[in-house]
Amino acid sequence: MSGRTSNESKAKYDKNTYATHLYKYRKNSELGQRIKEFKSKKGTSFNFLVTKLLCEHFDVPFPHPETDEDIESN
Repeated sequence: MSGRTSNESKAKYDKNTYATHLYKYRKNSELGQRIKEFKSKKGTSFNFLVTKLLCEHFDVPFPHPETDEDIESN
């Protein structure tokens, strides 16, 4: 399998599996500085952090691929 085919397959999977949302924050703020520091550390995932905090806020379990459910949007 070529790298291109693999990338195309991954892009198709991601498009069908994940939703993305644009999040804006002021760069020149304490929050902006903390986010920049967090993202610069090896072994950290900003996406994981956001997902974890949203799950806590909405009181839902953290989504794991092996337990994905088909939930249709209304």
